[in-house]
Amino acid sequence: MSAGGGIAAGAAVASMAPTAAVWIATTFGTASTGAAISTLSGAAASQAALAWLGGGALAAGGGGVAAGNALLALAGPVGWGIAGATLLTSIILFTRKRFQLQEQKQAELTSIKENTASVRSMQESLSQLLHKTAELREELLSSYAECMGLYGGDYSQMDESKHLKLGALVNNSKALGSLLTAHIETDSEQ
Repeated sequence: MSAGGGIAAGAAVASMAPTAAVWIATTFGTASTGAAISTLSGAAASQAALAWLGGGALAAGGGGVAAGNALLALAGPVGWGIAGATLLTSIILFTRKRFQLQEQKQAELTSIKENTASVRSMQESLSQLLHKTAELREELLSSYAECMGLYGGDYSQMDESKHLKLGALVNNSKALGSLLTAHIETDSEQ
Protein backbone atom coordinates (compact mmCIF):
# COMPACT_ATOMS: atom_id res chain seq x y z
CA MET A 1 0.00 0.00 0.00
CA SER A 2 2.83 2.40 0.86
CA ALA A 3 4.62 1.44 -2.37
CA GLY A 4 1.49 2.32 -4.34
CA GLY A 5 1.25 5.65 -2.52
CA GLY A 6 4.90 6.42 -3.25
CA ILE A 7 4.55 5.56 -6.93
CA ALA A 8 1.44 7.75 -7.12
CA ALA A 9 3.30 10.63 -5.43
CA GLY A 10 6.25 10.20 -7.80
CA ALA A 11 3.96 10.12 -10.81
CA ALA A 12 2.21 13.26 -9.53
CA VAL A 13 5.55 15.07 -9.18
CA ALA A 14 6.64 13.90 -12.61
CA SER A 15 3.42 15.00 -14.30
CA MET A 16 2.28 18.01 -12.29
CA ALA A 17 5.52 19.66 -11.14
CA PRO A 18 6.24 21.36 -14.49
CA THR A 19 2.70 22.74 -14.68
CA ALA A 20 2.81 23.94 -11.06
CA ALA A 21 6.23 25.54 -11.56
CA VAL A 22 5.08 27.43 -14.67
CA TRP A 23 1.93 28.54 -12.84
CA ILE A 24 3.98 29.88 -9.92
CA ALA A 25 6.33 31.69 -12.33
CA THR A 26 3.48 33.31 -14.27
CA THR A 27 1.58 34.26 -11.13
CA PHE A 28 4.39 35.64 -8.95
CA GLY A 29 7.36 36.19 -11.28
CA THR A 30 8.60 39.28 -13.06
CA ALA A 31 10.20 39.45 -16.48
CA SER A 32 13.70 40.91 -17.03
CA THR A 33 11.97 44.07 -18.24
CA GLY A 34 10.41 44.51 -14.79
CA ALA A 35 6.87 43.74 -15.93
CA ALA A 36 4.86 41.12 -14.03
CA ILE A 37 4.73 37.89 -16.05
CA SER A 38 1.01 37.65 -15.31
CA THR A 39 0.47 40.76 -17.46
CA LEU A 40 2.22 39.20 -20.46
CA SER A 41 0.64 36.76 -22.91
CA GLY A 42 1.61 34.18 -25.49
CA ALA A 43 5.24 33.42 -26.26
CA ALA A 44 6.48 36.40 -24.26
CA ALA A 45 4.78 35.02 -21.08
CA SER A 46 6.16 31.51 -21.70
CA GLN A 47 9.71 32.73 -22.34
CA ALA A 48 9.63 35.06 -19.33
CA ALA A 49 8.31 32.26 -17.05
CA LEU A 50 11.05 29.87 -18.23
CA ALA A 51 13.71 32.54 -17.75
CA TRP A 52 12.36 33.32 -14.25
CA LEU A 53 12.51 29.58 -13.36
CA GLY A 54 16.08 29.51 -14.69
CA GLY A 55 17.16 32.28 -12.31
CA GLY A 56 16.50 35.22 -14.59
CA ALA A 57 17.50 36.34 -18.10
CA LEU A 58 21.00 35.60 -19.40
CA ALA A 59 21.61 39.35 -19.73
CA ALA A 60 20.80 39.81 -16.02
CA GLY A 61 23.20 36.99 -14.99
CA GLY A 62 20.64 34.19 -14.67
CA GLY A 63 20.39 30.87 -16.44
CA GLY A 64 17.77 32.06 -18.88
CA VAL A 65 15.22 29.99 -20.79
CA ALA A 66 17.62 27.02 -21.13
CA ALA A 67 18.05 26.75 -17.34
CA GLY A 68 14.26 27.01 -16.89
CA ASN A 69 13.72 24.20 -19.41
CA ALA A 70 16.38 22.10 -17.62
CA LEU A 71 14.59 22.65 -14.29
CA LEU A 72 11.29 21.52 -15.79
CA ALA A 73 12.97 18.54 -17.43
CA LEU A 74 14.23 17.42 -14.03
CA ALA A 75 10.68 17.11 -12.71
CA GLY A 76 10.19 13.77 -14.50
CA PRO A 77 13.37 12.08 -13.21
CA VAL A 78 12.85 13.56 -9.74
CA GLY A 79 9.27 12.24 -9.66
CA TRP A 80 10.30 8.81 -10.87
CA GLY A 81 13.20 8.88 -8.38
CA ILE A 82 10.69 9.51 -5.59
CA ALA A 83 8.56 6.64 -6.84
CA GLY A 84 11.59 4.31 -7.08
CA ALA A 85 12.89 5.27 -3.63
CA THR A 86 9.47 4.69 -2.09
CA LEU A 87 9.14 1.33 -3.84
CA LEU A 88 12.61 0.28 -2.66
CA THR A 89 11.84 1.38 0.90
CA SER A 90 8.57 -0.54 0.83
CA ILE A 91 10.32 -3.68 -0.38
CA ILE A 92 12.95 -3.38 2.36
CA LEU A 93 10.30 -2.84 5.05
CA PHE A 94 8.22 -5.76 3.74
CA THR A 95 11.26 -8.06 3.74
CA ARG A 96 12.26 -6.95 7.23
CA LYS A 97 8.74 -7.50 8.54
CA ARG A 98 8.72 -10.95 6.92
CA PHE A 99 11.97 -11.91 8.67
CA GLN A 100 10.63 -10.56 11.97
CA LEU A 101 7.49 -12.66 11.58
CA GLN A 102 9.59 -15.74 10.79
CA GLU A 103 11.72 -15.15 13.89
CA GLN A 104 8.58 -14.67 16.00
CA LYS A 105 7.04 -17.84 14.57
CA GLN A 106 10.28 -19.75 15.27
CA ALA A 107 10.31 -18.49 18.88
CA GLU A 108 6.68 -19.53 19.35
CA LEU A 109 7.39 -22.99 17.90
CA THR A 110 10.34 -23.39 20.26
CA SER A 111 8.14 -22.38 23.18
CA ILE A 112 5.46 -24.89 22.14
CA LYS A 113 8.08 -27.65 21.85
CA GLU A 114 9.43 -26.81 25.33
CA ASN A 115 5.91 -26.79 26.78
CA THR A 116 5.13 -30.12 25.11
CA ALA A 117 8.29 -31.65 26.58
CA SER A 118 7.35 -30.26 30.00
CA VAL A 119 3.85 -31.73 29.76
CA ARG A 120 5.27 -35.11 28.72
CA SER A 121 7.65 -35.04 31.68
CA MET A 122 4.79 -34.17 34.04
CA GLN A 123 2.67 -36.92 32.48
CA GLU A 124 5.46 -39.46 33.11
CA SER A 125 5.80 -38.31 36.74
CA LEU A 126 2.04 -38.51 37.22
CA SER A 127 1.93 -41.96 35.68
CA GLN A 128 4.66 -43.16 38.06
CA LEU A 129 2.82 -41.65 41.03
CA LEU A 130 -0.43 -43.34 40.02
CA HIS A 131 1.35 -46.69 39.58
CA LYS A 132 3.03 -46.39 42.99
CA THR A 133 -0.30 -45.40 44.63
CA ALA A 134 -2.07 -48.40 43.07
CA GLU A 135 0.67 -50.78 44.27
CA LEU A 136 0.54 -49.42 47.83
CA ARG A 137 -3.26 -49.56 47.83
CA GLU A 138 -3.17 -53.24 46.85
CA GLU A 139 -0.57 -53.97 49.54
CA LEU A 140 -2.66 -52.06 52.11
CA LEU A 141 -5.81 -54.00 51.18
CA SER A 142 -3.88 -57.27 51.46
CA SER A 143 -2.38 -56.29 54.85
CA TYR A 144 -5.77 -55.14 56.07
CA ALA A 145 -7.37 -58.45 55.08
CA GLU A 146 -4.60 -60.40 56.86
CA CYS A 147 -4.91 -58.31 60.02
CA MET A 148 -8.73 -58.36 60.32
CA GLY A 149 -8.51 -61.58 62.35
CA LEU A 150 -6.23 -59.83 64.85
CA TYR A 151 -8.77 -57.13 65.59
CA GLY A 152 -9.42 -56.85 69.34
CA GLY A 153 -6.45 -59.06 70.26
CA ASP A 154 -3.75 -58.23 72.81
CA TYR A 155 -0.59 -57.08 71.02
CA SER A 156 1.67 -58.22 73.84
CA GLN A 157 0.26 -61.76 73.56
CA MET A 158 0.81 -62.02 69.79
CA ASP A 159 3.79 -63.76 68.24
CA GLU A 160 6.37 -62.01 66.08
CA SER A 161 4.76 -62.94 62.75
CA LYS A 162 1.57 -61.14 63.80
CA HIS A 163 3.62 -58.13 64.96
CA LEU A 164 5.20 -58.01 61.49
CA LYS A 165 1.77 -58.15 59.83
CA LEU A 166 0.49 -55.26 61.96
CA GLY A 167 3.73 -53.32 61.35
CA ALA A 168 3.30 -53.82 57.60
CA LEU A 169 -0.28 -52.51 57.86
CA VAL A 170 0.92 -49.37 59.69
CA ASN A 171 3.80 -48.81 57.27
CA ASN A 172 1.59 -49.25 54.19
CA SER A 173 -0.97 -46.82 55.67
CA LYS A 174 1.72 -44.20 56.31
CA ALA A 175 3.25 -44.66 52.84
CA LEU A 176 -0.12 -44.33 51.15
CA GLY A 177 -0.92 -41.29 53.30
CA SER A 178 2.32 -39.59 52.25
CA LEU A 179 1.39 -40.06 48.59
CA LEU A 180 -1.79 -38.07 49.21
CA THR A 181 0.37 -34.95 49.61
CA ALA A 182 2.87 -35.82 46.85
CA HIS A 183 3.68 -32.92 44.53
CA ILE A 184 4.67 -33.25 40.88
CA GLU A 185 7.31 -30.66 40.05
CA THR A 186 7.15 -28.79 36.78
CA ASP A 187 10.28 -27.74 34.87
CA SER A 188 9.96 -24.19 36.19
CA GLU A 189 10.00 -25.43 39.81
CA GLN A 190 13.10 -27.58 39.44
